[in-house]
Amino acid sequence: MAKPKTPSAETLVTFLLDRSGSMAMIKDDTVGAFNTYLETLQKEGAPITFSLLQFDSVSIDTLCKNQPVAAVAALTLEAFQPRGSTPLIDACVKTIKAVEEALAKRGAKRKVVICFQTDGQENASTGHTWNELNALIKAKSAEGWQFNFMGAGIDAYTTGALMGVRAASTLSYDHRSEASTRAAFAATAVNTASFASSRSNTTEYVGAQRDSVGDRFAGDRFSGKSEDEPKGPPVQSQSLIDDISL
Repeated sequence: MAKPKTPSAETLVTFLLDRSGSMAMIKDDTVGAFNTYLETLQKEGAPITFSLLQFDSVSIDTLCKNQPVAAVAALTLEAFQPRGSTPLIDACVKTIKAVEEALAKRGAKRKVVICFQTDGQENASTGHTWNELNALIKAKSAEGWQFNFMGAGIDAYTTGALMGVRAASTLSYDHRSEASTRAAFAATAVNTASFASSRSNTTEYVGAQRDSVGDRFAGDRFSGKSEDEPKGPPVQSQSLIDDISL
């Protein structure tokens, strides 16, 4: 008699969504694409506990905190109101630290996926640096955490290298196209669900997914050449005032 399949361990999935002012131009497409992402996770039925945060230079807001993904409500246009600048470094560090604390409270080992999304460059962090974020992401990646970085119409690979996110886990999508935007969020959800269900060992993207989202920045990064190393200091201005917990 075949042995019953061992259930996959719970996976903590956290999505950090850019709410800076420039996102206003793609607000409707972003909300619709995020809901496609959420619906894809829910349909896959993987054992996921989900959190959603949105950030700008005024605050980080937790819209959903450690809920079973099946119970998570769709994002609304009313809840997503772009404003302010882009403190990408500070928001990413705070998110990772919040996930660390959530794991410590849970005790038992969990799988972790964190996805960062933005349409712009870092321009408002004061509390943390590129080097600090890079070291943190690389340390957590060595522990098995999965990180994805989604860039809306930007060269996400250069920024991702500064952050410490592998190029294979990075995606630049054509934010001018609703179809490409939805495809990017859907691809991220499919990869996340596959990892959470133990069908794959990573949340890395594949070539067909890059093609489907109009990724014009991938270039020859996947031809065997080494990935970019971080260069340059962070740009810093006003502070991000809110602390978060998950």
